[in-house]
Amino acid sequence: MLYSPLLYTARARSQVQSPFPTGPSQLFAKAFKPKRVFLVLSRESYIAFMLVIRLAWCLLLLLAACSAPSGNSVTEISEASGVLRQKNSLLVVDDSVAGAYISVPIDGEKGPLIPLRRAGVRRIPLATHFLTPDLEGIDRLADGKLVFLSERLRSLVGEEGLIAEYDSLLGEFANRGLEGVAVCPLPGGVSRIAVIWEGGYPDYASVPWSVRGAAGRQAMRPLVVVHDLNPGVRGVELKMRDALLAVELEVPKPAGEEPEAQRFRAPDLVWTRWQNGSADDWSFLVLITSQNSVELPQYLYHCLQRFDLHGRALGGPLDLSLFLPQEVRHANWEGLSWFEKGKSLVLVHEGNRRMPPHAFILNLPDDWQYTPERIK
Repeated sequence: MLYSPLLYTARARSQVQSPFPTGPSQLFAKAFKPKRVFLVLSRESYIAFMLVIRLAWCLLLLLAACSAPSGNSVTEISEASGVLRQKNSLLVVDDSVAGAYISVPIDGEKGPLIPLRRAGVRRIPLATHFLTPDLEGIDRLADGKLVFLSERLRSLVGEEGLIAEYDSLLGEFANRGLEGVAVCPLPGGVSRIAVIWEGGYPDYASVPWSVRGAAGRQAMRPLVVVHDLNPGVRGVELKMRDALLAVELEVPKPAGEEPEAQRFRAPDLVWTRWQNGSADDWSFLVLITSQNSVELPQYLYHCLQRFDLHGRALGGPLDLSLFLPQEVRHANWEGLSWFEKGKSLVLVHEGNRRMPPHAFILNLPDDWQYTPERIK
């Protein structure tokens, strides 16, 4: 009969006496008692069994660590959600890649359409990659360091860890949350940081059951929130009550009744300037995309729109379909940044089964351009 080392039952334990007998005869008798021999062997087998299990776990952890992507590992971009130009590269964040950003070489590219799946693409993990489940936006602080926006954490994250956490009022609701970040450098190394809560129709499948009737198919306006951040700060809380600015954007409202009508959400933004009479004021240039909220939604409009610091639209929207190549005209454009400050933009879209992701370089019309300078 074969015995398992795990069959060390309570009944067997109850028959075990003290291992320190009082005399030689008792020592001899207990040493040759069959059940006692079985128990001693079972204990030794059990210890050996547990050692094997522990060694197996150590081996699995070692293999996982060895297979983790390094700073030079190649990756494939799928859900591009933010972009930043860095000399002859584009730094891209991908909503499906946790705790890392991606460097895409563009040296020698003439554009305007640039494939993001190409030779030389590198995935660069953050030091705290295991704490950052998603990255939605990317920009550069006044001190030159990169900053990333996490929607799920509603936080700004640097390459070395958490920089700032936003108020719970900017938390994610039904797959709608913080999507874009834009930094304007101030004198003294201060960063004026704008983030955008995207708005639009909530994702109906993600709306809590108890509020579906009241808010399930009602569009929400995008919200821009602005704070100043001193150089070198880490781990601060950015409350809504302390914001320099918190404004809803008066996005265009196409004709029709909700939820069948198209409504805009705002996935990203940059700082720009607007000529207001004799004054030259700072404003927001925002990427806006539309959809309706039906069983099979349509995504019809992709535009750029300028807004003043009160959230009012400045002029009409710039229809991207007039500039985009036919094959990417209806892609899900998610990321926006300056390619050449004040003159041209770079946009990125998500890929899908039929179409890989791209970047697109857009030369702005003359009346949308501005001369870069710092805020006074």
